[in-house]
Amino acid sequence: MKKSRHIVFCIAVLLCAAAAVLPAQSLLDNEYYKKAQDLRYQSEQALEEGDYDAAASLAAEAKENLAMSDAYVEEAKRFYQANGWLNRANDRVAYAKSIAADVNFKDAYDKAVAEARGAKDALDAKEYDTSIMLSKSALAALEGIAVVQAPKRPVEPTQPAEPTQPAEPSWPQYYEVRLIQSRRDCFWRIAEYPFVYNDPWKWKILYEANKSLLTDPKNPDLIEPGQVFEIPSLAGEKREGTWDPEKSYPPLP
Repeated sequence: MKKSRHIVFCIAVLLCAAAAVLPAQSLLDNEYYKKAQDLRYQSEQALEEGDYDAAASLAAEAKENLAMSDAYVEEAKRFYQANGWLNRANDRVAYAKSIAADVNFKDAYDKAVAEARGAKDALDAKEYDTSIMLSKSALAALEGIAVVQAPKRPVEPTQPAEPTQPAEPSWPQYYEVRLIQSRRDCFWRIAEYPFVYNDPWKWKILYEANKSLLTDPKNPDLIEPGQVFEIPSLAGEKREGTWDPEKSYPPLP
């Protein structure tokens, strides 16, 4: 009798581990997670029927599949994050070429192209940290480039120079989707963040600007943790860098 109770207790512990509460996001829709849930159900059925050995074996297998699901989710998150940065870098390179940066800012352009290619190679090799670093380097190389205009004749000042103005406030240009258990990220909730638009009804602006990055561009609900979305400026506000949870941002104008 004591042995049976001990077996039942061990099975219960395994079932609790296999039934870990995870956020209902699309990354959990994978073969390992589905198999873990199916095995957990089979284990519970075997336990009710008194087949303790089968219940214990099934529960242990369910726990193993849940661990593999966690590893799959983490790998996918890193891929989406690196791929998001690479898309940004490639878009920036394409824009730079469209304004003749390959001629007027040749060194910066050539460096950005090389860094973006390296980021793609690193992504293919699953070296995600290296890929992100190279994509950010490509973006940095092209930061500040603009259409080259003919120089204007200098105008003699007619009055004393204006006093130095305080630094222009800025807000984040990019937001990385997080895996939040209690309140998962979606375009509606991202738009609601004070540092984005402080208005959930503006979610369509984010969606339209980033839908090409989605697995299914026609489904705005299918976003993945690790994806990096651009936040378009709405009222001319300056946006730069990626959202930093340690940084405080001023109220939107």
